[in-house]
Amino acid sequence: MRTYNNQNGFSLIELSIVLVIIGLLIGLGGGMIGPLTTFVKVRETRDMEDATLQSIISWVSSRNTIPNEIAFPTAAKSPLDAWGRNLIYLYDANLYSATPTKDTICGRRSTSLTLATTDPAATVNNVAFAVLSAADNTALKSTLSAIPITASGAATGTINVIGPNSDLVRWVTLDELRSKIGCQGAPLKIVNNELPFGAVPNIYSVTLSADGGVPFATGPNTYKWCVSTLPPGFNAPTGGVQNANCLGLSEASWTAASSGLTISFPAATTTTGAYSITVVARDFADGIATSAACNAADPGDNCAQKMFVLTINPQ
Repeated sequence: MRTYNNQNGFSLIELSIVLVIIGLLIGLGGGMIGPLTTFVKVRETRDMEDATLQSIISWVSSRNTIPNEIAFPTAAKSPLDAWGRNLIYLYDANLYSATPTKDTICGRRSTSLTLATTDPAATVNNVAFAVLSAADNTALKSTLSAIPITASGAATGTINVIGPNSDLVRWVTLDELRSKIGCQGAPLKIVNNELPFGAVPNIYSVTLSADGGVPFATGPNTYKWCVSTLPPGFNAPTGGVQNANCLGLSEASWTAASSGLTISFPAATTTTGAYSITVVARDFADGIATSAACNAADPGDNCAQKMFVLTINPQ
């Protein structure tokens, strides 16, 4: 009978080396699972945020207002990030209305919300709304005018984004929003093109009106008015204030909003000639009654200026 004695095999040292290599590979693979998972979740969250921006824009298109924080979970395609946490939603309150009109958004030219990034360093003005995720952190590192952001809601000031490898932030500016929802651009304008002639000694009266922008809530075409120095003999303007520097006048010095500005003179109180009169209309774009002057860096409201020549003829 033949017998076979197979002496081939692995030595104890060789087995030990193989086991060490396998252990190293397992360790390296395990160490890569965490970063790889984070990378995937970051990509998913960015996609979710982009989809949420688009769904909010669609919401605006059909309602003429952006959603507030209560309506956000309904308006957003995905109100959660890839970690299962609620996305933080910040928006400019002036773009929200419970009873919106076509001018709620299309009539505005600025917002009170700005966004600043650190890497790269950049500032984005007139932000309509933004969505934020803390990514794999437990809380947002970004702040709102140096105050920690903890919940969704109306926001005023600057969103300071800490980055680039921290919070995940997406935003839409007012110009982008206006373009995407098809605003036709209804800027504030003074409707009158010229003033009718006057004649001494007849009584004279003319009312100027405006359109577009964001009218005050007291009427569909209600604005604040200012007229430059009027010729001698004219009455004080009705429905507005008189000032030699209307553009430099802060809103607190303007009179109450009205449907028009009336300039007039009684019979035989002025002289013939041609007079230059500058008129400024101001809307309610920022929703604040005490904003800066029209010629300030950030007036808040929209202002429309027009110069007229008033000719007074002899009878």
